[in-house]
Amino acid sequence: MFSMNRRQLAFIVLVNGLVSLVIALGVVWVFEIRRPDAAEIAALTLPRPEGILAATPAPATATSPADAAVPTAQEPEVEALPAEPQSAAEDSQEVYIVQAGDSLLAIATRYNIAVDQIMQANGLTNPDFLFSGQRLVIPVSGGSAAPTPTPVVIEGVEIAAVDGGGNLDAESVLIVNDSDRAFSLQGWQLASEGGPAYTFGNVPLFPGGSVRVHTRAGDNTSIDLYWGQSEAVWPSGTAVQLISAQGAVVHSLTAP
Repeated sequence: MFSMNRRQLAFIVLVNGLVSLVIALGVVWVFEIRRPDAAEIAALTLPRPEGILAATPAPATATSPADAAVPTAQEPEVEALPAEPQSAAEDSQEVYIVQAGDSLLAIATRYNIAVDQIMQANGLTNPDFLFSGQRLVIPVSGGSAAPTPTPVVIEGVEIAAVDGGGNLDAESVLIVNDSDRAFSLQGWQLASEGGPAYTFGNVPLFPGGSVRVHTRAGDNTSIDLYWGQSEAVWPSGTAVQLISAQGAVVHSLTAP
């Protein structure tokens, strides 16, 4: 009985050894099958090389007659574009800075152009809306304008009468506008040679309109202006001159 058990034990040990060997061989076989290739492992572990931009080689310096005979490539010359000519509109404009007390009518009169021309050139819709320091484009015909407009002959504005000459209370000068244009008398003067001069403020003078300048003091209105003198300035025989803001004599009349 005891010997029988020893045989069985030896058989079991042998069988277990065989089974263990088979299992070990199977494990090794499976591992070998599933193990990745060395090249694949290297590809996975090594960093991917960055792309390298090929540098353009600089042209070689000629070191021999043969090399010197080979022409080197040169960059094409860029032809300079001619400067754009200024348009006629740019050549015939002047910028005017609006001063305190200016009006569009006064500015138009100063440059001998119509109010509508200034409004159109500056996109204005209200001729009465101006502010000090505003930049206005003045369309001046005949090329670039001079800093000071050339005095022009103004027709239709004249001294119609000199009344009460030599009498302070009655003395006055009547100015009328018989033209079809509106004017501003700003900067204009009534003067006589060697005598005092009256300078107008921003006074509009519309077509068919008139304004009377009194020598004595009083309250100004739209048609009556008062100089505030203490004595008469237009005695009989005095040549009274109406002078524009540019210094041109617009009209002259001798006091009766």
